[in-house]
Amino acid sequence: MDNLFGLNTIDECVAIYNHILAKYDLPPFTKNTRLHHRQTPDKSSSSLVGDGAEITAIDWTQNFSVGKGKEASFIRGMASMQIGKGRKPHLFPNGQSCGWGYGSHWRIDVLYAKAYEIKEHLKKDKRKKDGVTQEQLEYIEKLISYCEDQGVVRQEHKLHQLLLKRHNLQFYGLVSEHDFYTHLNDIENAMKTIQISHDEHISIAQQLLQAGAVDTVRKANTTMNYFTLWQSGTDLREVLNRSQYFEHKTRLKKIGIDIGQIFDVSRMCPTLRRSEIIDVRPLAVPSWYQHPIVAQSNIMPFKAIA
Repeated sequence: MDNLFGLNTIDECVAIYNHILAKYDLPPFTKNTRLHHRQTPDKSSSSLVGDGAEITAIDWTQNFSVGKGKEASFIRGMASMQIGKGRKPHLFPNGQSCGWGYGSHWRIDVLYAKAYEIKEHLKKDKRKKDGVTQEQLEYIEKLISYCEDQGVVRQEHKLHQLLLKRHNLQFYGLVSEHDFYTHLNDIENAMKTIQISHDEHISIAQQLLQAGAVDTVRKANTTMNYFTLWQSGTDLREVLNRSQYFEHKTRLKKIGIDIGQIFDVSRMCPTLRRSEIIDVRPLAVPSWYQHPIVAQSNIMPFKAIA
């Protein structure tokens, strides 16, 4: 139903493919046991060919916990970094995903908020003919809540055929998971060179309402407008009469702002509620998580996540 915690080995991926192939009486994918050089046109270098299945593309994923509500801040921060050999970032308009290498025939690396992605898939599943059972819905909603509470961000590395052939990683059975690891570090290397903070901002009007300084949105917005004038250097004593001036001054003092003083940007950030460094941690697997089972898998089109 989901792939939050995917398969751990290439063999597990192939087992799912072979399970589906067996349903249609098709031969299974087999491991390579030996390689030989293939004849090529004149003046071209020879290429290797094996006696088993070849990997034409593979996706590697890893989940991180960045803290509840901090996914977008983390993704925006990472979207300011180039990775690898000068690959430029692309931040999507929704702020829930960024990637490097779009349009490349070699590889694409992506960071995205997992809770948001599961919600989008759930919308599509609900529109399908068979829909989603109540049991499935409860499980997926529990999974979404877990991802939101943990602030789950996933890194995904899509390695394409050109890269695999360049490094002889296409021969199933003659390569192991460890052979791929050297190609999966670009995002983590970028993480080590950047410190990302999560800032929570709240408007002056919201602060006034929360502090009980005013009892209506209209009053809050009026005082916020005068705050904006003060912030731009206006002497409010010259704009308001005495009673109005002290009325707005009293309201703003309740949230720590004194309009009787000249505004000094170096001493205050009146809309910043909290700023904290984002701590990135590996994501633990919850005890109730339903791991994929080969005999119950029916993935079409053929694609698995390693």
